[in-house]
Amino acid sequence: MEYLSLCGKEDTKLTGAQKGTLLHLCMQKLEEKKDYDFKEIEELIKNLVKREIITEKEAENINRKAILQFTKSKIWQDMKLAKEIQKEKPFYITVPAKEIYQEEIEEEILVQGIIDLYYINPKDELILVDYKTDFVETEEELINKYRKQLELYKTALEEALGQKVKHTYIYSTFLEKEIHI
Repeated sequence: MEYLSLCGKEDTKLTGAQKGTLLHLCMQKLEEKKDYDFKEIEELIKNLVKREIITEKEAENINRKAILQFTKSKIWQDMKLAKEIQKEKPFYITVPAKEIYQEEIEEEILVQGIIDLYYINPKDELILVDYKTDFVETEEELINKYRKQLELYKTALEEALGQKVKHTYIYSTFLEKEIHI
């Protein structure tokens, strides 16, 4: 995936969405079989700057603790044993419009998105994970806000792979935990 700098000018303040995009990028670049500490997270970010994938200003705005906490999560430990790991996978699915708009519309619409992460664990179970960087107080806020999106991701993944999703998680970088849906 090609990544473009989020900052136009060096004095531009990054938005929450831009910071979230940077966090996603770093999580995407992590090596799943590796144990990380703070120094290694810092090296990952410095390498992104060195390779001109992000700017110094962007690097300063990355929440290193949130990335490190992800590498300590149950999901990360599970991924170390995974048979297959896929990140940032685009999908397309056709769904009845009434599922999206809660109106009696008979047409179908094409939905496209990108699945942050899915993997096959040692038990051959398909696990779906979506990263969320929202500032929230409770897990329920994320569940209520993103349940429908994750249901679409789950359906698309099951159709593409011909396998049922066993577990669906939101990984909240703000709450620093996985949330089972």
